[in-house]
Amino acid sequence: MLVSRWSSDTIARWFAANIVIAVIACIGLNALFLQFAGVWARPSLIETGLLDQAAAITRVMATTPRTSRPMIAAAASNQLYRVAWYSSRAELPPNADCGVELYGGVEKLRKLLERPDTRVIGCDQERAMRRGAAMQGYTLSISLPDDSWVQFSTAFRSWGIDARLRYALTVAFVVMSSILVAALASRRLARPMERFARAAQRFGADVNAPPMQVKGPVEFQSAMNAFNDMQARIQRFITDRTTMLAAISHDLRAPLTRLRLRGEFVEDVEQQKKLFRDVDEMQAMVNSALSFFRDDGIQEAITRFNLSEMVNTVLDDFRDAGENVSYHGLLNEVYVGRPLSLRRAITNVIDNAIKYGGSVSVSMRATHSDVVIVVDDEGDGIPSELHETVFRPFFRNEPSRSRKTGGIGLGLSAARSTVRGHGGDILLVNRQPRGLSVHVMLPRTEMPLPGQNA
Repeated sequence: MLVSRWSSDTIARWFAANIVIAVIACIGLNALFLQFAGVWARPSLIETGLLDQAAAITRVMATTPRTSRPMIAAAASNQLYRVAWYSSRAELPPNADCGVELYGGVEKLRKLLERPDTRVIGCDQERAMRRGAAMQGYTLSISLPDDSWVQFSTAFRSWGIDARLRYALTVAFVVMSSILVAALASRRLARPMERFARAAQRFGADVNAPPMQVKGPVEFQSAMNAFNDMQARIQRFITDRTTMLAAISHDLRAPLTRLRLRGEFVEDVEQQKKLFRDVDEMQAMVNSALSFFRDDGIQEAITRFNLSEMVNTVLDDFRDAGENVSYHGLLNEVYVGRPLSLRRAITNVIDNAIKYGGSVSVSMRATHSDVVIVVDDEGDGIPSELHETVFRPFFRNEPSRSRKTGGIGLGLSAARSTVRGHGGDILLVNRQPRGLSVHVMLPRTEMPLPGQNA
């Protein structure tokens, strides 16, 4: 069981593989950095040019009488290094030799001095500190033919960098390489989770969204399959509910027709008018319900369109009908969604504002996350406690319930259903001193076009 699990494409296997890859990559990158730093941060004596200078000074001192060598050493000293002459090996400082590797420097010095028996020793601050000796800088001691010594010393390694800075750079490089390798190695684990989140967001905005592609480790595949099954069940439930309600509304037409026919035989004219008025109101409600359910059941294709132009087209229709409407705001806002559904939703909102508020002003603005269409009217507004209630199907904020002063009560419900189907929402805000503002908020995050994956 355990072997089978580790042989599958599981999160546990990928975590283990990522850790192993990260460790191996960090070791390899660190080794490369140290190799590079060995030349850059701690260059060999051959590359610094010091050996050539030391060989030239040593040759001069080898041909100079012993009494003049201290003066030559003093004259050869400069800001980079100090030169000192010692008459014997015993006179050298105790920390003159601590086993510094000269990386081929001994052979080069012997070749430059043309003396194969030349002895060369050296020490630096790091090795001296490890041996418990007090020392600063770096020393290089070269023997002369008469067994005297010339020592070159510097208070700092002018050809390298400080040890603490070198260690800090090494640690920083190891940390950066670890982060880089971890980010690249864990990308495959993050990608299925991102795809899962996008599919969930899309399903929240579009109940008829297609199922997500099942890819990634076994655990993610199980979660994706469960999500797809849940999405399919919800879609079937909504489809069955919509079909049932549409069928009920459709079947109500037959008894309403019979009621009207029977009403023709009512002799009381006043009672007949009241009966026909009730039948007409019920017929209007049934027709509106059928239209509402039909629009909810039909899935319009998602496309890219000019939202500003569509809003202005709706307003032109109202102007042609003699209504007082105006527009200001964005003139070329491109949006991805269902244009016919949005057109009906915006038409319902504007029509509702005209019925209850007289003149209407429409504006459009864009934020970093939404496109907001604001419909302002000059009516009496709606009490704040009813801002949510007015979106209920068949609810009307008009006490007379007369069809002459309002509709059936499905306009705002259908509009919010459409807007929420795009991932947005509709909010109501009372204006001061009077009037109502309807904010239609549409997310700028584009809905996937047909053929695109969630």
